[in-house]
Amino acid sequence: MKVVHLATTDLGGSYKAVERIHRGLQMNGVESVVLLRTKYHSDSVGTQVIDTPVKSLLSKAKNVGNLLLSKGEVISDHFGTNMAKHPAVREADVIMLHWVNSFIGYRNVEQLLALGKPVVWVAHDMWNCTGGCHYDRYCGRYAEGCGKCPLIGSKKENDLSRRNFIRKARAFSGSLTLAGPSRWSAECAEKSRIWQGRRITWIWNPIDYEQYRRLEDKEALRAKYGVVTHKKIILFGACLALSNRTKGAQNLVGALRKLEAEKYLLVVFGNKDEERIEDCPLETRYLGYIHSEEEMTEVYNLADVFLAPSEQESFCYTVGEALACGTPVAAFCIGGIAEQVTHKANGYLGEYGSYEQLAEGIRYCTEHPMQYIRNANSLKEIGGKYRKLFEELLS
Repeated sequence: MKVVHLATTDLGGSYKAVERIHRGLQMNGVESVVLLRTKYHSDSVGTQVIDTPVKSLLSKAKNVGNLLLSKGEVISDHFGTNMAKHPAVREADVIMLHWVNSFIGYRNVEQLLALGKPVVWVAHDMWNCTGGCHYDRYCGRYAEGCGKCPLIGSKKENDLSRRNFIRKARAFSGSLTLAGPSRWSAECAEKSRIWQGRRITWIWNPIDYEQYRRLEDKEALRAKYGVVTHKKIILFGACLALSNRTKGAQNLVGALRKLEAEKYLLVVFGNKDEERIEDCPLETRYLGYIHSEEEMTEVYNLADVFLAPSEQESFCYTVGEALACGTPVAAFCIGGIAEQVTHKANGYLGEYGSYEQLAEGIRYCTEHPMQYIRNANSLKEIGGKYRKLFEELLS
């Protein structure tokens, strides 16, 4: 069996899923290939397909066109790259789409489906289900076909979000299957008219439990990263942690103001060098971008609690990785986070939007012994589930 993965870049949590699913499939005897629009790291898995100056110029021109047709958080991907003629796509038995914005447009999806092969789209956020937003901020209008989009302040039924929605529904047909990385993401697809009558399933994103594990000497790790303290350490971070609204930096400060400031130290990773949290009530250390998984494992292990104040999440890799390292998680009870955290066992789930409950979660996790619960989503386990899905689709 041959599988080809298509993704925009080798950055962020969605690429982690690509790389780990790829490895998990290989563990299950599947021949797997990754194709990227843009490759930023020479050691990452995948081959860059925009590999000449002419292709690069054309891709940038198409992206400019998409930006002109988009508005705010409502993203239109009318223009993209035709991957249906690529040799790896032609040779594959199954095509997997991941986060492909600014790479695969609506027409390109139709071109891939015209090959007659099973196409599985992993919904790393809500864009597959909506009229263009990556997360709907709980407006719920995608269940009605969008229109009157609050993210662009629209009062019109036939606005950009509705037109995008109709175009997607026309493009996303044939042998296309949606695979959500959580039950929640699959349930979102079930509500969306785009996916009516089409196959929807859910398979957790995989965690590399050989890499992300408990380390013994917490004090040595704190010394290494310059956070030697008698205080309890709260860890917060993500890719673009302080600028990505979905990750909840605005909720972070609200929760921290409910704590006794003298008892806690905040450690932040994933921030740009110049980024700082305004009016943070706690003593704070900034680690910036963490460049390796080995370092990331150490950072999770030096903390007493990982704080995930996200607004919406289809899975949330930082939560899964922290839990794999034995670090409890305090978070809102939302999306894929709620499926990984067991309340008052390996973490604490507060009511969405309640800063007081998020703060109580921090207190609870740092004052009570926590369990280690290994979820059934190792690389090999998830690779096996995807192989089984592919076998069903091919049969």
